[in-house]
Amino acid sequence: MKILLICTTSNQIITFRKDLINKLQSEGLEVFTIAFDDEHKETIAERGVKHFSISGSNRSLNPFKMLTLKKQYINIIKQVQPDIVFTFMLKPNIFGVKAAKAMGIKKIYSMVEGAGDVFINNGLKWKAIRSIVCTMYRSSFKSTDKVFFLNNDDKAEFISRNLVISDKCEVIPGIGIDTDFFEYKPIKSHNTFLMIARMLKTKGVIEYCKAARIVKQKYPDAVFNYLGAEGNLKVSDIQEYIDDGSINYLGTTRDVRPYLEECTVFVLPTYREGFPVSVMEAMASGRAVIASDTNGCRDAVVDAQTGILVSVGNEKELADKLIWSIEHPEEIVIFGTNGRALAEKKFNRSSINNEITEKIL
Repeated sequence: MKILLICTTSNQIITFRKDLINKLQSEGLEVFTIAFDDEHKETIAERGVKHFSISGSNRSLNPFKMLTLKKQYINIIKQVQPDIVFTFMLKPNIFGVKAAKAMGIKKIYSMVEGAGDVFINNGLKWKAIRSIVCTMYRSSFKSTDKVFFLNNDDKAEFISRNLVISDKCEVIPGIGIDTDFFEYKPIKSHNTFLMIARMLKTKGVIEYCKAARIVKQKYPDAVFNYLGAEGNLKVSDIQEYIDDGSINYLGTTRDVRPYLEECTVFVLPTYREGFPVSVMEAMASGRAVIASDTNGCRDAVVDAQTGILVSVGNEKELADKLIWSIEHPEEIVIFGTNGRALAEKKFNRSSINNEITEKIL
């Protein structure tokens, strides 16, 4: 039996899909993948997977380029002749599903890993884009057997917008993490905070910087570290907070574990998530989490048990909770311990992949 995974980037295949691929192969399936690049083609091949790359961009909204996607997917489906097609992220979920339907594939599955900018932004341009995207989702999801969601809020919104019927929906607790790789680590100090996220406005990067500045007025020894590659925000946009010592910008890393071990509390003031991997990694490491009370984070963080939920876009409230965490170190240790227990119970990637595999085979 053959399965074709239609993804957006080859990096996602070797990171987020790696363990799912292993599980599928262990069940005797021959796995093929598609992405918008072939940067990691050799690594994918080493895992016994044939990879195809297509022209296009994950983030481009050029309508003419998007119209060619279905044709490109159809050409590859003709070559592979898969028994199952599984799509991930917006463009594959729309054009990959349509291509699979056109080629008569009997088993089609999709995963919605967060609604993204299309559902966060509300300017006239984004409202127009959202209307188009919703129309395309509504059409494509008629052809899917199941749609996997990573949180209950996204599922409810897609149902309320009539994008998918409830009988097709499955909610899983994120894509999971390796809870052995992310070990519990005792807290070393009680005044170091960490945010890990791409430098996007919708990740709450500016709110984190502003809250850090407020906290350091009362607790100048508090440390606020930030890891993340540039996005629609650049280092120049946060330079004033770096210059006055509010935050330490640490660039990027391939291994976040040493930074998690050094922090007391993990912070993610995001506007919306699917199910944040960074939060799961922090909880598995035994760290309390202060995150936004929004989609994805509400499913990951148990308020007042594994961390604290705060209003979106409110740096003053965020600062107040950061100060509270400094002044209540015993509770923060308990939150971290509870978080580790929850990660072991709900976020184990192996268990989640077993659940996914059972539902698609």
